[in-house]
Amino acid sequence: MPATLAKDGTDATPVICLAHGSRHPEADAAVARIADAVGESTGVPARAAYLDFSPLTFGAVARDLAEAGYRQVTVVPMLFTRAYHLNNDVPEVLGEAARETGLEFRLADGPGTGDDVAALLASRIPRGTRRYILYSVGSSVAGANETVAGLAVRAGNLAGLEDGDVVALTATGPGNTGPAALLAAVEQAAGSSAAPVHVAPLFTSPGTLWDAAVDVLHGLPRDIPVTTGVPLDTAVVPVVLDRVRAAWAGRPRE
Repeated sequence: MPATLAKDGTDATPVICLAHGSRHPEADAAVARIADAVGESTGVPARAAYLDFSPLTFGAVARDLAEAGYRQVTVVPMLFTRAYHLNNDVPEVLGEAARETGLEFRLADGPGTGDDVAALLASRIPRGTRRYILYSVGSSVAGANETVAGLAVRAGNLAGLEDGDVVALTATGPGNTGPAALLAAVEQAAGSSAAPVHVAPLFTSPGTLWDAAVDVLHGLPRDIPVTTGVPLDTAVVPVVLDRVRAAWAGRPRE
């Protein structure tokens, strides 16, 4: 089996950053950049794989690592909530790949909604912002959207905003969702005083859902001061590295 010592001497394994995948033409490249940065930082092979919309399936990447002689792999699901994909799709593809390749998979935590992610989001809120809207994919699983709403409030608080200045909206799922709901929320948040509003995506990579939201916001009247963020891309690498090292150290998953 190839050597699996990280740069710091830690007993390590190769890493797969497992994302949902997207039809967006730039999505795969963004996750690949994250995986490349993880590999560069740790000194072990790190690969990107996707649950859907890409030929780089988890099974295909797992086969490559097995053929290279590896026997254990650490998997970081690039997901923020414990919802359908993490509870169902991820265990399913890991089980299938384990049966096919004989690999042993160590499942790490995903980025999640912890304090480090809140701090990362807060650091990306422009100075002078008076209202903050966090826009995520959304989920029909009970509690998932509420968890993201709590993350939004904590990020806003770290940036000096009050709870009432923060809104969490989703692109999909039950209730008031999607670009139309986002448009209405921005107009309401700006209010008669034209308070500066910042809309941030809770996405690691470009996606069609976020593009649709940005397109709608570009149609707002010029007297509504709104700025839009960009997907996290490699800014999330320190968070992913923390999850990888926690898995290598055997710390319990959250």
